[in-house]
Amino acid sequence: MRSSAAGPIPSAGGSELDRIRRLVAAQFPVYDTRVGPQSLILAVQVDATTLETKFDRLRQDLWAAGYIPILRRQQGEDFVEVIPRPRARNRRDWVNVALLAATVLTTTLAGALIWLTYEGGQNLVPGDFLYGAVYFAIPVLTILGLHELAHYFMARRRNIDASLPYFIPLPPPFLFGTFGAFISIREPFPDKKALFDIGAAGPLAGFVTSIPIALAGLYLSAHAIVTPPTYCGPTILGVSYGNLVIGPSLFWEFLALFFPKSLLTLHPLALAGWVGIFVTSINLLPAGQLDGGHVFRALFGDRIRYVSYATVVLLVVLGVFYTGWLFFGVLILLLGARHPPPLNDISPLDRRRFAVGALVAVVLVTGFVIQPLYSPSFAVSVAPGTVGYGPTNPLLPVNASVNLTAHNGDPIGHGMVFSAAVTNVSVRVNNTTVYLASSQLAEWAAGATWSFQLPNGSQVVLQGASVSLPNDDYLSVGAGDQVALRLEFTNTQTALGVVLSVTATEVCAPSGTGNASTTFTLTPA
Repeated sequence: MRSSAAGPIPSAGGSELDRIRRLVAAQFPVYDTRVGPQSLILAVQVDATTLETKFDRLRQDLWAAGYIPILRRQQGEDFVEVIPRPRARNRRDWVNVALLAATVLTTTLAGALIWLTYEGGQNLVPGDFLYGAVYFAIPVLTILGLHELAHYFMARRRNIDASLPYFIPLPPPFLFGTFGAFISIREPFPDKKALFDIGAAGPLAGFVTSIPIALAGLYLSAHAIVTPPTYCGPTILGVSYGNLVIGPSLFWEFLALFFPKSLLTLHPLALAGWVGIFVTSINLLPAGQLDGGHVFRALFGDRIRYVSYATVVLLVVLGVFYTGWLFFGVLILLLGARHPPPLNDISPLDRRRFAVGALVAVVLVTGFVIQPLYSPSFAVSVAPGTVGYGPTNPLLPVNASVNLTAHNGDPIGHGMVFSAAVTNVSVRVNNTTVYLASSQLAEWAAGATWSFQLPNGSQVVLQGASVSLPNDDYLSVGAGDQVALRLEFTNTQTALGVVLSVTATEVCAPSGTGNASTTFTLTPA
């Protein structure tokens, strides 16, 4: 633990004030001194060519003495304000180790569930944990770890005290098993360059690490295990893994034009790369203490506070599409949307850093996703086709043929099964049209025969008032595709008119309501 000042700077002369003056005067000529209740303000003369080097020496000297210098320019004069350094807390490195161990466990469990979904398994086995760790947990922790270590080493390079990474574990049903990681900067940023370098180092390191992981994962996705569309994947606390869809960013689409949308076909290693790209992007949002807040505060000064507030408002609006954004916006407000200035807010950035800042902005825009993770809502429809022929005469048995088309509007391929029922029957009694009551309707429909002509050429024949195709006779309908089938309906009893209802149901409905119905009215031809 470092030593720290025990209170405000003495308000009268003495050895402590003299020591502070000497430390400041060793770097900058002092021509005026003002003593305040909590600080000492010294008017100084600075040379722009040596300002950064001398101020950094002063910062380190005063930090060791228990103080912090703040360089400000007001009305053409330069001032160094010296304030007591906050008391340092005891370091607890065991907390970092414990959080890392917990995050290894939660990401491995998350990876096991993702691998189980990917290979189409039913129950977790030891092999799922092994593959989940290799293909998901280790890549994700590598991306997050290198991201934070880049912050750490850049801070140490600039002689700024920083903690080792703190990982945040989150158990399933949170899909990824972690909420990311962060380091604690234990002293103020000395200048804009340090603020920019430390802020940009982490996202760029994480982004560069994510690219080969994503490419390797997409290659494996192209050779994915083929699971039947009737496989739903595990469900944890109401979250169906087989129906989760990740939102592709512009950069992700650039990496893979034929990106598999569903977790059923997306390899866990590709998902780890997607996580790295997405986490990098949200860290670069220009708000508060995020990495983007550091970078854009260094680039544009205190004017960025308006952008920071606008970012919070935008996240609240985007909460309509993804509730996680609402939580994130509130978190930024709680931590502080306005970024504090560095100690030296005078020295400008060079052109190289502005060029890197432009690259950071590109990573932010191309990696951001409005709806990063979601389960598709009800999106199946059935369009009625033509009726080949119905009852040719009220005195003859019913014999009809109908065509219908089922459309899958989900971004996930589904298996669909069909069911059908007789919902209304009218007969002629004494030249009067009579609609059969429920018991009479059931009796009339009991002898009905349904023959489903499936697209693969097979035929399934069922009997009764209402019938359902077994799950084994599902129709595979790709994302956005449609299928057509033919239904033959016969009944040895006569009728004036018959109303049939046909329903298509997704085997693994995302919200439990993935079905749609249509009706056919059979009347004398």
